Amino acid sequence: MATKEFEELALDGSNYPTWASDIKITLASRGLLATIEAAQAGVVLQDKQIYTALVLLRFYIHKDLKAEYLMIENPRELWDTLKERYEQQKELIWPEANHDWNHLRLQNFKSVADYNHVVHKICSKLKFCEQESTDADKIEKTLFRLIVYCNSNTGPRITRFILGLFVH
Repeated sequence: MATKEFEELALDGSNYPTWASDIKITLASRGLLATIEAAQAGVVLQDKQIYTALVLLRFYIHKDLKAEYLMIENPRELWDTLKERYEQQKELIWPEANHDWNHLRLQNFKSVADYNHVVHKICSKLKFCEQESTDADKIEKTLFRLIVYCNSNTGPRITRFILGLFVH
């Protein structure tokens, strides 16, 4: 485990959403997800599973966090403590993601692929904040912005053509 498969949890928690997802996937792939989840009846964790999960969690957190939580020897307790500490990231991420979503304009991108990438990036942030946009929202935003752009730059003929594609 000398090389890291993903970025460690930053001290300020700025990468908490991606880190939490990555660590869950890592634990699940090694059959250790139960070590950070609520205890289930009939599931007995062995010491080896507990300490392997603890090693993984500590390996992927900032050295100062590691020192701060050195005395925690239970992976679920460490997970819950980090979650409690950094869960407020939702409150910091949501206003920015909402602003980005509301000011997203197709004409600000060189290609549709670039626009699409940013749409999915913003939607991932909104999903983390439990404010996920639907596919209909994404389509509506894209079409609305495209129509506004076409009206201002190419005239109403192209707008009627685009609308004709969707109205039967």
